[in-house]
Amino acid sequence: MITREQWLLREMRIVANMRLSGMAAEGVVEKAKAENIFQYRTERSLGSIARTCNKRIAAVDSEAIVRIAANGLPDAAAQANLYMMMCTYQIVRNFMLTEIARHYAELDFSFTKSDMNAYFTRLEAEYDNMAASPESTTAKLKQVLKKCLVECGMLSGPRSEELIPICIDSEVKDAIEAKGDFAALPAFNCREAI
Repeated sequence: MITREQWLLREMRIVANMRLSGMAAEGVVEKAKAENIFQYRTERSLGSIARTCNKRIAAVDSEAIVRIAANGLPDAAAQANLYMMMCTYQIVRNFMLTEIARHYAELDFSFTKSDMNAYFTRLEAEYDNMAASPESTTAKLKQVLKKCLVECGMLSGPRSEELIPICIDSEVKDAIEAKGDFAALPAFNCREAI
């Protein structure tokens, strides 16, 4: 569940490198648990974090995106990680395409707490399982989505209410287009190709 998994860019870079070198998904999980590859203070979550990274790699189904996440410049790797999250979690994709893409398209660079709350109100009206979610889960989802924006440079900080118009990295854009996922591009302040 995304509320436990969060951003994980550093971990994604490690796992992506291991997978690109030919290691199988289960091998990564075993190595994570045996060698504490993420250098966590406690070893309790090593296996689940490695599985999460593998899940994102499988969901994106793009060696080019995985390669950018592993070895790209920081901004490109962050964008690749966000795109992998969009491929893995429907709520991240929906949020990026209905909220952030709309703000960019309308040249509306404000993104307030009210905007986030309105988004979740619409979700709760559309999906019964969202309406039944505890308030703490909704609060955590809001926090995770905001963190994604901050880590990708779309917000300057967690309290910022100004959406920063980013430029998508050309390699990330090319990899998304190669997948044929043109609909995802507006989430990165990029006009959809026709």
